[in-house]
Amino acid sequence: MSYWKLSDDEIVKHYDAVAKQISIPIMAYNNPATAGVDMSPKLLKRILEIPNVTMIKESTGDVQRMHYLKKELGDSIAFYNGSNPLSLSAFAAGAIGWCTAAPNLIPELNIALYNAIQNNDLQGAQKIFYKQIDLLRFIVEKGLPRAIKSGLQLQGIEGGHLRKPLQPLTENEITELDRILKLVK
Repeated sequence: MSYWKLSDDEIVKHYDAVAKQISIPIMAYNNPATAGVDMSPKLLKRILEIPNVTMIKESTGDVQRMHYLKKELGDSIAFYNGSNPLSLSAFAAGAIGWCTAAPNLIPELNIALYNAIQNNDLQGAQKIFYKQIDLLRFIVEKGLPRAIKSGLQLQGIEGGHLRKPLQPLTENEITELDRILKLVK
């Protein structure tokens, strides 16, 4: 996004300009917390008129918005959840997937949650979701790059260094992450 807040028309024109230069599918990404712009369902519908914009990543953390998108768009457009703590609720609202970094640390649980949803096993999905919810919250609260890189390191996997100006987790935060990961495994 731009340094200046863009109008809806400017956002649509930007997506259209990108779409005209590439032939691959485009995911419209609504993440007002980091982009500074909340793309309304009305705006998203306009963006979806662009031929190769074929999906939405909804990261507002508003499950009602997800229900509205599903109601308005039906099965014609895929929408994905981008809010870790809402993964179970988002699937219930009709999300067909979940864009997250959590599988870097707990791939088996994330796959099991998706499979439980696909098999209409709500009780199983809840159990799996509740097992990972503390980790999902930690990732969001401490910052995705910090949490994932530290979590990989705790699991013996080199995740590289954080880009400046990001700082690593504190020793206390790493201890807390280690405790959470041990409970999840």
